[in-house]
Amino acid sequence: MTGMFIPRDLLEVTPSWLNAALRDSGAAGSPAVTGYSADAIAEGKGFMSQLYRLRLDYDADAGGLPRTVILKLPSSDPLMRTFFDRLRQNLREVLFYQQAVSAGYLETPRSYFSGTDPATGNTALLLEDMSDARQGDSVAGCTLAEAQLAIVQLARFHASWWDSPRLDALDWLPPKETEASVYKEIYADSWQSFIDKAGEGMPRGLRDLGDRLGDEISAIKARLSRTPQTLLHGDYRLDNCFFPTAKGSPPIVVFDWEFCASGRGAYDVAAFISEAFPTQQRRAEEMGLLRTYHETLLENGVSGYNFEECVEDYRLSMMEVAVFWIVTGGYCEYEGERATTYLHNSLARFDAAIADLACAELLAR
Repeated sequence: MTGMFIPRDLLEVTPSWLNAALRDSGAAGSPAVTGYSADAIAEGKGFMSQLYRLRLDYDADAGGLPRTVILKLPSSDPLMRTFFDRLRQNLREVLFYQQAVSAGYLETPRSYFSGTDPATGNTALLLEDMSDARQGDSVAGCTLAEAQLAIVQLARFHASWWDSPRLDALDWLPPKETEASVYKEIYADSWQSFIDKAGEGMPRGLRDLGDRLGDEISAIKARLSRTPQTLLHGDYRLDNCFFPTAKGSPPIVVFDWEFCASGRGAYDVAAFISEAFPTQQRRAEEMGLLRTYHETLLENGVSGYNFEECVEDYRLSMMEVAVFWIVTGGYCEYEGERATTYLHNSLARFDAAIADLACAELLAR
């Protein structure tokens, strides 16, 4: 809806705004929303935006209208908001839902409203509540069958965008290399903050590598931005996935697209596998999963991309995942048992994966 007011926080979300937002997608008319209750959600799961489940009250029987919706607003933390605004992260997600969501293979929650205010930079998403599905858990991990499902659907999605001219039409979608200057500018402060927050949970190998990675950001991102490019989710992990619980449901539903970019598809694979398994299981399964990814690309029309190149992209991507975690993690809070466990598990898994795959050897090339 052109010119519609975009709220800054929950206090600015009124029943009249919700009616206008739902009407924007054709989801509302009569009855009308008269009020709502709100619960903050996803605390301790690494999400950096304001996320609320809204339980809607109507002036008559709701019929087919949503009883609950998910409201997503930008972070209320000034430092994180500045970082996101400079990289246009929140705007990317809004535009993804407006222009790129119809690609298929990686289903998304229904978007009832997606909007932005160019004057303030405020954005708002009103999304389908997926509480009836089972959300993935990066702490608990997943089964091999679930990982295979996630990787196959990802590969089909990547193949549908592989070196596609449609990428050029998404002028708001940046190649990974365009992020380098902002990442380099804030890396040192974020890295020190991340070290402090990790405490004794920071592995020695990752600690040493992190001291080097700031000087390698441009090179890593440039190599992951070479053709062939595809549309990347940018933060493809279990916490951002819903798995079906009923027959006829989509195979997997994926949300949190604010880090979407264009680049080498193996980055999303590395982001998923690095968090999905304890180290021993990752060692046993990762090459099989990577082969599944590569074979699915070929089955869906990709050519001229051999498995050896895919493996090298995967190794390089493990270091990019570490860079992403350092830069974004320096702004996050890890309060509570679940958040602390998530942080320490992930650091140990990144450290082991980077060492096992000899990723640092690629920095000299």
